[in-house]
Amino acid sequence: MQINEGIYSDDFALNSYDVDHNNLAHTAYYFRIMQEVAGSHAYHRGVSILHLQQEEKTWVVTRTNMKILRYAHWPNTIHVETWPQQPWKLYYPRVCRAQDTDGNMLFESLSHWVVMDTQKNRPMKPQTISKRFDHVAENIYKDPNLGRRADFETDSFEHILLHTPKVLYSDTDFNRHVNNVIYLEWMLESLPFSFRDSYHITEVDISYRAQTYREDTITVHTGLLSADMLTQQQPIIYHEVLRLLPDGEQETVAVATTTWSLHSQ
Repeated sequence: MQINEGIYSDDFALNSYDVDHNNLAHTAYYFRIMQEVAGSHAYHRGVSILHLQQEEKTWVVTRTNMKILRYAHWPNTIHVETWPQQPWKLYYPRVCRAQDTDGNMLFESLSHWVVMDTQKNRPMKPQTISKRFDHVAENIYKDPNLGRRADFETDSFEHILLHTPKVLYSDTDFNRHVNNVIYLEWMLESLPFSFRDSYHITEVDISYRAQTYREDTITVHTGLLSADMLTQQQPIIYHEVLRLLPDGEQETVAVATTTWSLHSQ
């Protein structure tokens, strides 16, 4: 672990249980190490979730866009770098990028984080936290505007797959709600094994709209713009996670768009 000119970096082992049957890293593994370096950086600056809870605050990630250039093979060591940018609107953008032991770029992501007042349950101005991080050079800044997100209420789909995962005890985190990486895993588990065997993700754009708890009943909708989407060269798939409310209505807790490509033969 080191911090150099505001950039936090660390190395992570790619374990055999982090890869699929093609010996390629799981997409969720990239999200986990991205989340881990963000949390570790905040911890070393005294503003981790554990620190903020003492101030009746917490971190919440609201959106992540990750572009995946390559999937690492096991065994491997992944070098990850991350840094926060200056506040944008109510968000605190954070960039993360990773390389394998040969120096090949694996992924680059941009996430929007907010600082929540846990007593009032509303976001706080990010400037209250930004002073605790070192500034980084402006030439490595990324455009924080991620554009329009997926919306099942306005987009129309020719076919929708349904999946009903069960919340596990280990799915919850420091904030006592389901960890954001689990939403991605639920979305991916909704897809047929035959599709997952042949394709890999090249981009994930996921937005988190509400919290989910371990007692919740969950439904995942997977939207396809055409019936043959899962056989196209570069499928684009839409995802929505919903929780059942006490009054019987469903609340959208996460939406995402994933872009895929055929595995190289």
